[in-house]
Amino acid sequence: MSAAQFIHELEAMSKSERESIFASLVENQEWREDLFDLMTIADRRNEPVRPIDEVFSDLKIDA
Repeated sequence: MSAAQFIHELEAMSKSERESIFASLVENQEWREDLFDLMTIADRRNEPVRPIDEVFSDLKIDA
């Protein structure tokens, strides 16, 4: 099953079925960490970026 198919199936589920899926994802520590990482990436997607060389220079790290 592709990710798109999974999302389609998830959207077709009842609220209680979706909650059961989400609860299972959160109960697994590795998956929970992955979900947290993905949420962090999504939250920070529009933040300004800096070249890594500039960051190293500011931190006085020789790269």
